[in-house]
Amino acid sequence: MNNVEAILILIVVIGAFFMPIISRRLNLPSPVAEIIFGLFMGLGFKDIIHQTDILNFLGELGFIILMYLAGLEIKFETLKKLPTKEILLYISVIILVILISFLVIYTLNLAYIYLLVLMIIAVGLLFPVLKDAELTSSNLGQSVLIIASIGEVVSLVAISLFFLIAEFGFSEQTLFRLFEISLFFLAVYYLLKIFKLIIWWYPEKFVFLFENDDITETAVRYNFVNMFIFVSLAALLGLEPIIGAFFGGLLLGIIVKEKEKIIEKLSAFGYGFLIPIFFIDVGLKFNLLELLKLDIIYNAFILSILMLVVRFMASIILYFSKFSFKEILIIPFALSMPLTLLVAVATLGYETHLINQKEASSILLTAIISGLIFPWIFKNLVKRLNFIQK
Repeated sequence: MNNVEAILILIVVIGAFFMPIISRRLNLPSPVAEIIFGLFMGLGFKDIIHQTDILNFLGELGFIILMYLAGLEIKFETLKKLPTKEILLYISVIILVILISFLVIYTLNLAYIYLLVLMIIAVGLLFPVLKDAELTSSNLGQSVLIIASIGEVVSLVAISLFFLIAEFGFSEQTLFRLFEISLFFLAVYYLLKIFKLIIWWYPEKFVFLFENDDITETAVRYNFVNMFIFVSLAALLGLEPIIGAFFGGLLLGIIVKEKEKIIEKLSAFGYGFLIPIFFIDVGLKFNLLELLKLDIIYNAFILSILMLVVRFMASIILYFSKFSFKEILIIPFALSMPLTLLVAVATLGYETHLINQKEASSILLTAIISGLIFPWIFKNLVKRLNFIQK
């Protein structure tokens, strides 16, 4: 590490420390504040950034941990407790989001990458927003989290398929790759099931994996091994590393039910250091002056509005369920803040040359706008409509 890299990392780490404090005072989501910090930082260090590798490495590692945690945190055991009719209703919302998004891009003659922009749903920003609104334990909050979790899995599968097809097209090679990937994940799933069975039969031999006071943090090390196995194999299969990380967390989360402690430890490391660096690094890769151009601002607002309209139309089906009219009114806002995945689409699309910087900037600004405006509207509607925990 040279002197320039050391100073650059110091500034990034200082920014990562202060951004959550500033964002709380301004009522902003922390990732949005970190991206904005990166954008401003890029104005002064634009030439230096392209000469440093360590910041890109730390940012990519933060992205990988973010996606691993996204997979690990999905609670499939909650789905098992729900009535079949309710699960089908939630899945119907996601299917309608996809169909309406496709109809919109077909009607407006938009590039297919905008199908991802309009349809993706994520839990990353939604959970803290629900927590701040004191709705995480309510029926409404739990229902929204379940819909968003299903949507996030579908979104990441869609992102994987999109970039795979974008690279190989609709060809035999694509089908062969899909077969390889399906076979691989199926094999890993059953290996993890066998591993779980062995732990059940011989718990005393594997107690170190779940000890909370283990000074060597073996459980954390095991999760990093699991994560990088999937990251490496995803790279060998021609997939983006973050997709491997997500499915690595997802499969382990399906097998291991008692995962709260390890999530807490990984989150402390990830959100405390590497994940903020990823969001700052995203801001550094884009030009703030480019984002402030009128056509990019216009495109971002149009995309944000279309995203919300798609979810309003899809949520109409919830009228035939237990939800009240005012609940159906705010659910589209809760499902319209896929900040992390929008950033992923913008970053991956630009890095793989599927979109130019102007298009990537529009998608990134859409992530920022939807991450600022929709949570604010959601929280204000919750207050005005007098929602309470129930």
